[in-house]
Amino acid sequence: MVTKATFSAGNVLRRLPFEAFCWFVALVALALTDPAASHFSLCPLKNAGLTFCPGCGLGRSITLFFHGDIPASFHMHPLGIFAVIVLSFRIVNLTKHYLKHGKSY
Repeated sequence: MVTKATFSAGNVLRRLPFEAFCWFVALVALALTDPAASHFSLCPLKNAGLTFCPGCGLGRSITLFFHGDIPASFHMHPLGIFAVIVLSFRIVNLTKHYLKHGKSY
């Protein structure tokens, strides 16, 4: 017996790849963030009082990139633009795999 699939928004969100959903939400949150505003840091190195962290500035770099300030984005962190490309590629690949095989990895 064939059952009719329901395609409600909640059903679709539950079945989409969780990793792709998380990366997408993170990129949207960074795109909607004001780059000039002060921010809260979750960086354990910064919170421990260390001044150097190789990842600090990455989120702000991505935010600046989404707001069109490419030179400032590169200055904030040289890998910010590269991170957007890699994460976008990952989201697309996870979604394509799900659509082709009907399940996440």
